[in-house]
Amino acid sequence: PHILHRRGGGLMKPLARLPDAELEVMNALWAAGEPLTRPELEQRLSRKGWAATTLLALLTRLEEKGFVTRHKQGRGYLYAAAVPRREYAKTEGRTALGRMFGGSAKNLVAALVETDALTEADIDELSDYLEQLKRRHRT
Repeated sequence: PHILHRRGGGLMKPLARLPDAELEVMNALWAAGEPLTRPELEQRLSRKGWAATTLLALLTRLEEKGFVTRHKQGRGYLYAAAVPRREYAKTEGRTALGRMFGGSAKNLVAALVETDALTEADIDELSDYLEQLKRRHRT
């Protein structure tokens, strides 16, 4: 599944699900909340043990896909997320729901219940949220 994303003020293009390595880079950029240099990204992703060339390849792919912007700064570049985390989360959510739970939100919640992943507080929070959604749909 894809959602539509406006790139550079142009036509709407589908926003595809990212491979895990590219998503790791995006998570680092989203967490930073500001543009980062390649060395800053390397530091934030040091636990991955990637070579500098690997990170550069990932950044190039993300830029080609419209997820990252790159601006010259001195001898290097600043990299920033071009797609907000919230917008991308829609793609991930739809993909996981469709792939793992047959498109059923109920099956997702049932899986969480079966694995004891939901606390009483989580259930109350979900219940409150669903009530808010019901009220919005009625108006």
